Amino acid sequence: MERKLEYSFDDEPVTKFCYDLDNKKIEVHFRGHYDLIKDTYIDAPCIWIIENWEYAKSTVGDEQKRDDLNKHIGVFSLILYMKYNNDKELEMHVLTVDDRYLTLFFKDPKLSLK
Repeated sequence: MERKLEYSFDDEPVTKFCYDLDNKKIEVHFRGHYDLIKDTYIDAPCIWIIENWEYAKSTVGDEQKRDDLNKHIGVFSLILYMKYNNDKELEMHVLTVDDRYLTLFFKDPKLSLK
């Protein structure tokens, strides 16, 4: 079964960012999001949660070598895109508050939106 994202945060400014290293959990807060199922923008605060991944890797800039997530992680400013690779790996391209472009890869993450 092909995994599909039900929401998007493309170019939506992040209002709060939390990374729990011990429990493998990232919370990203937004003022709103785009509902891909209803094809509409939802103008209400939300929290996107990524957790319980099998592994998390990252690259910075144009680098191709994937390192451990913790080597490059920074506070998200924007999520530029998200997609699934091979139905198991979530790929995200983000801009951090210190102006770095990161590509993050999470294998089998649990995703939720509150």
